[in-house]
Amino acid sequence: MGSEASPRYRAAWRWHFFAGVFVVPFLLVLAITGLIMTYYLALDAVDGERLVVNAQGHTASSPVQQMAAVEAAVKGSEVVLYMPPRDATDSAQFELRKAGVTQLVNVDPYTNEVLRVRSKDDTVYAVARAVHGSLLLGDVGDTLLEIVAGLTLLLLVTGVYMWLQQRKLNPVRTAVPRNLWRRGHLWAGLWSALGLSFFLISGLAWTNIWGGKFVQAWNAFPAEKWGPVSLSGVDHSAMNHGVVKVVPWGLEQTPMPASVADTHRHPQVNLNTVDQMAQTLGFAPRYRINLPLGDSGVYTISRNTMTGDIDEPSLERTVHIDRHSGEVLAEVSYADYPILAKSMAVGIGIHQGNMGRLNIAVNILICLALIFLCVSGTVMWWLRRPEKSRWLPMPPRTAGLPLRSGLTAVLLVTGFFAPLLGLTLLAGLLLYWLSRRLTV
Repeated sequence: MGSEASPRYRAAWRWHFFAGVFVVPFLLVLAITGLIMTYYLALDAVDGERLVVNAQGHTASSPVQQMAAVEAAVKGSEVVLYMPPRDATDSAQFELRKAGVTQLVNVDPYTNEVLRVRSKDDTVYAVARAVHGSLLLGDVGDTLLEIVAGLTLLLLVTGVYMWLQQRKLNPVRTAVPRNLWRRGHLWAGLWSALGLSFFLISGLAWTNIWGGKFVQAWNAFPAEKWGPVSLSGVDHSAMNHGVVKVVPWGLEQTPMPASVADTHRHPQVNLNTVDQMAQTLGFAPRYRINLPLGDSGVYTISRNTMTGDIDEPSLERTVHIDRHSGEVLAEVSYADYPILAKSMAVGIGIHQGNMGRLNIAVNILICLALIFLCVSGTVMWWLRRPEKSRWLPMPPRTAGLPLRSGLTAVLLVTGFFAPLLGLTLLAGLLLYWLSRRLTV
């Protein structure tokens, strides 16, 4: 960059530099954990190695019999979820809660032999998911990653802005940069900008502040649509057990319906009954059944793209069954979601790579592009450092930036879109102003 660079360009350059210095380590973590999760998803091994059973000459036992074997093997536990075998050679899987820990138990549906017991959060996929979602720091990590996502959006828009400014200054010279690293960084950023933006925005909708307090809260499915149905004191997120979420984004904050006990005689309702209903209602072959939580809890049959049960969001469906009468209390499908919840059903499926092999391939390319951008950006700054300097050189200061400029508009829009980013930008401006005052 020579003296021909405009004040707008230099200002964008400084924002790009400072944002990059902060986010590069986090982006590398997100990209690497994203690759790990995509790898296990491609192998269809999110919950560990798939266990194959011998179906020849055997008749499958009932879900209740399988559950009894599981409860006998893990005493003092509570069964919270049942996932039937995917095909004739697959094992049945249960989720159990014991002392606050969610355990995955695989059982042979023909012999009722318990094949494996393991903690749900100890799988490689689950650990990668925990790091990817919160850096293992809980709400603090979630908030930190929300800031990272906002600053990365800033990186993308300032990067594109600088490229456009360069083309205005010297279309011939700047169209193909001479430096190999710079050329690779430019084209990797331009070609992946749209995909990275999609990942950042869909990821932001999962965060606690921008996602949970603003976007999700205003786009949850309204339980009032079910009509005169008794509601419980918990919402659908209570069906998320462990790190890996299974409840559709648009339902997490929606109150659960409640079973209503009465004195009338009803046929016995158990896991067998509900499993048969799932097949009658057309959920087969891939679905899951959440067992009632408490005396007023309900059986819940569901399938969605987030869990990998299906790869077509329009087929998402959730049905709640009264635990006493066996009646369908409430039902919600993709068609019932608010518009943004529909978008998130698709967005989350794509973000996780649940929409088929092409989706997985694209996600891998995006993760690799992100890693290259982080590495190439770091290498460029290292090569530009002053001789014998241990510190990375900062871009030159600009004399000032007109308020009425494209860059100012970009910063305002980006900051408004991501509130935590807006606060971070204000803090950065304050520190910059103080540093200039102190060095004058």
